[in-house]
Amino acid sequence: MAYKITSLFGQQEGFRTKGHSGIDFATPDDTPLKAVESGTAIVKNFGTENAGLTVKIKFNGGEEVIYGHLNSTNVHTGDVIHKGDLIGYSGHSGHVVSSSGNGAHLHLGLKDGDGHFQDPSRYIEDIQNMNNPNFVQHVTEKTPEIQDKIDISSESSSIFEQVGELFNTIQLIDYSFLVQIIQQSFQFLFIHTSFLYDIIACIF
Repeated sequence: MAYKITSLFGQQEGFRTKGHSGIDFATPDDTPLKAVESGTAIVKNFGTENAGLTVKIKFNGGEEVIYGHLNSTNVHTGDVIHKGDLIGYSGHSGHVVSSSGNGAHLHLGLKDGDGHFQDPSRYIEDIQNMNNPNFVQHVTEKTPEIQDKIDISSESSSIFEQVGELFNTIQLIDYSFLVQIIQQSFQFLFIHTSFLYDIIACIF
């Protein structure tokens, strides 16, 4: 389902005193809203003012994705959010202006790490597809802990193999070196024995 965009970032309709700080999507009341980023939830309720019931997702060390005018939310401040998670349902809380209907819509905003509003257009496709069953599939074959153990086991096995090869090499080197020492010792003994024998023969 495609949600009609009723107001773009920076747009200044007659009822605004300055450019729009986000993008508005025409979403009927209680449309499921999914996270477009992974991060930490911040829940604010401005009552009948501003964006009303609002969920922010703080990510990337300080940026925030903002969902405004919600009817309800099933997350709390401090909750860890993953992309694709259900964070709440759209509505018309806060201050809304509409020529028809109840003004139900999603206000999507984006702030940078310094708290300045940015154009959230990069999330338009995600919002349009957030209720597609294939938007995000949380399928994890291995947990990080198991993966770490597997990686450590693999590294250990590799290390053991390298040590074994080194040990075998050392054994061959030691053996060869020992043979050389024995051979040189016999040669030294033979040469000097012959020399001593010649000296004794000359004396007598």
